[in-house]
Amino acid sequence: MREVSVAWTRESLSKTDLSELDDVVHQLTFLANLLITPEGVRQIVLPTYREGKSVDDLDSIPYIKVEQRLNDREGQALIIWNTHSLVCLASTTENIHVMPPSEYQDGTLMLTVRGIPQSIASFVKLTKVFLPPADIRVSDVRAHENGLEEALTQRQHECYTLALKHGYYKEPKGITMQALADILGIARSTFQEHLQSAEQAVLVWAGDQL
Repeated sequence: MREVSVAWTRESLSKTDLSELDDVVHQLTFLANLLITPEGVRQIVLPTYREGKSVDDLDSIPYIKVEQRLNDREGQALIIWNTHSLVCLASTTENIHVMPPSEYQDGTLMLTVRGIPQSIASFVKLTKVFLPPADIRVSDVRAHENGLEEALTQRQHECYTLALKHGYYKEPKGITMQALADILGIARSTFQEHLQSAEQAVLVWAGDQL
């Protein structure tokens, strides 16, 4: 199985219609695809709005239709119907899977896709034609199956890598534990339990490498 991470910078998106997101949200995390069709994809997203912006501004973007608010508080998860061509391309290409969460942040976009090598190659070629990315990194999934991953349960690994990705261990923290729990759709206490278990396992694993 092959994995590819595709990234677009603010500069590479500035002249595309995806730049409309930058006017409305600081961050938009795509948590899950609920329904995939050639015409569009129903998704659960978690937005962080720019000052003065709201769900109504997100709904006004031509390729996004807000269908349901999962919580009345601003910044909580939404169900949207997304008809953007890149989303449809990534979601409907056969024999690949978009790994959640995908994230649009401060004008940049990152997608991680897994699938069979031929399909990954086709997807990369199509993105280069349709919306040239700034960075493409391809790897063999088996290369990631190292001792650390074997030391963690699937849920521990998911929580730990998510915390790393979003800067939880940076100073100051790039994200709160509650926000990380919201991304996975689980309770804060449950996320904290998995993360603490993962951190302990990582310390033991690291000690064994010395």
